[in-house]
Amino acid sequence: SSLLFAQACRVLTSPSPTRHIAMAGRMLVTLIFVGALAATFLPSGPGFVSPPSGDVVALRGAAPAASAAAAYGALAAAAPLPAQAWTEKGLLQFGQVFALFFLFFWVAGFVRMMTIGRL
Repeated sequence: SSLLFAQACRVLTSPSPTRHIAMAGRMLVTLIFVGALAATFLPSGPGFVSPPSGDVVALRGAAPAASAAAAYGALAAAAPLPAQAWTEKGLLQFGQVFALFFLFFWVAGFVRMMTIGRL
């Protein structure tokens, strides 16, 4: 085991040109792998979508878009506001956790100051 470690240390610390060639080969393999990975996740389809065929009206303010906007507005109006989502009990529980969290760090800092001997 120690013999293998000594041989590995000699190989790694020797300034031989074969070591640099091996490192360059590993770098090339890494670059090829990263390039293949990037090519895998790049979109390969067409960059543009063809326009709709037929007599489809695609103007702003058309009736389907207006009804969709009205439905979205109705759903948004029915949802509770973030301020209404908190109850008093929830706020009090959060305050207790908040206070205990900072109390822990205050006590830890105070103990640290006392153990150092400086105030």
